[in-house]
Amino acid sequence: MKKLLRTALFMGILLLAKTGYAQYAPQKEARKQIEEEEGPALFQFEPDYLAAEEARRTEILLMRDMIDSLDISENKRQKLIRDLYKNNGSKKLSKILLTNNKFEELEE
Repeated sequence: MKKLLRTALFMGILLLAKTGYAQYAPQKEARKQIEEEEGPALFQFEPDYLAAEEARRTEILLMRDMIDSLDISENKRQKLIRDLYKNNGSKKLSKILLTNNKFEELEE
């Protein structure tokens, strides 16, 4: 009797799981199709995200090249680079870059 009860219980759980998955699979495919048509949800709220990130990356690379060209100690350079990545427009970074910039005339 116990064996029959266990078998019936197992079959019932299996049936519930199968019906639950059968309902979930079409919903998953529908969500995938909608996302492919509309694109990621991020672009709905911030459409210029990729352009802004690309501009920030190029600005960081330019600033990093400027930091690397300065004649300062390695520890200070690492701190400035860390500061550049954490907060892009910090006072310490702008102070160092303004004081150590040398403006040279371009030869034509």
